[in-house]
Amino acid sequence: MNGVQSVTGWVPDTGLGFTLVHEHVAASSAGILRSWPGLSGGRENLMASAVAALADAQTVGVRTIVDCTTFDLGRDGELLAEVSRASGVAIIACSGVWLDPPVTVRARTAAQLADWFIHDLLEGVDGTSVRAGVIKIATEEAIGPDEAKIIQAAGIAAVQTSAPIITHAAARHRGGEAQAALLESFGVDPHRVAIGHSDDSDDLAYLTGLASRGYWISMDRLPHGRLPEYGGQSVQDRIEMIAKLIESGFGGQLLLSHDEPIWAGLLTDQDQERHQRSNPDGLSFISKVVIPGLETLGIPAEVISRLVVDNPRRWLTGR
Repeated sequence: MNGVQSVTGWVPDTGLGFTLVHEHVAASSAGILRSWPGLSGGRENLMASAVAALADAQTVGVRTIVDCTTFDLGRDGELLAEVSRASGVAIIACSGVWLDPPVTVRARTAAQLADWFIHDLLEGVDGTSVRAGVIKIATEEAIGPDEAKIIQAAGIAAVQTSAPIITHAAARHRGGEAQAALLESFGVDPHRVAIGHSDDSDDLAYLTGLASRGYWISMDRLPHGRLPEYGGQSVQDRIEMIAKLIESGFGGQLLLSHDEPIWAGLLTDQDQERHQRSNPDGLSFISKVVIPGLETLGIPAEVISRLVVDNPRRWLTGR
């Protein structure tokens, strides 16, 4: 049976439905929710907020999210499983490492890190039986030795398990190209890799160049066009870039998402409030703003359905 591993078990590919490929239930610091149980109102408050946000998204069709919260972003497998069961939305967890690897991670070899990622995928994350279904890697403008080692580990794990990879990339600096070169050097199939934050870029040649090599182009910061720190690309600019990529023949390689944490513990309370004010639609933004915007530009309904249903399914399952 074809499908993908979620935090509550195997989901057949026919059950994935409308899928958001880069979200966060709770993004913070490793272990903080257990070490500081009263933070942000405590676990019960976080649970209630997450379930409410996913219930709202479900009313506009969302059935599955990929939670791109790695260990160093405070991943909590049990919390994700509880939220998924309570909301009815499938959640796929991530192995891998973001931009804040602790010293113990930095001190390990690529082979050791690969073993860790494989354990997350085949056995369970965070000392639980909750399994990850995706590997995440992250780099900014330059790839240093630690980032290169983590990418190598992700490549080893992806080749051994056939797990898909999603990246945090500095799109304004064409960061996906360096990621792609390294991943390919470790034998990773581009068709299993989503290059993230691609909608921060206004460079059509950069995006079509990656797509022509087989990579998925993850347009996953769509509401952030309302915030100045994400590169100056407005929401409309991002919608129009999606349309340009479709017109260039790459509609079958696009993925959409928000990268909008339900609770962003890595931000100050004031910054999280600013994010929420800029996007009161939360995880419904794509349904309420982006899809109508694409329709206005003349993108057919069947193409839009491919973006949010067929493409994520193909990336996640490798089919």
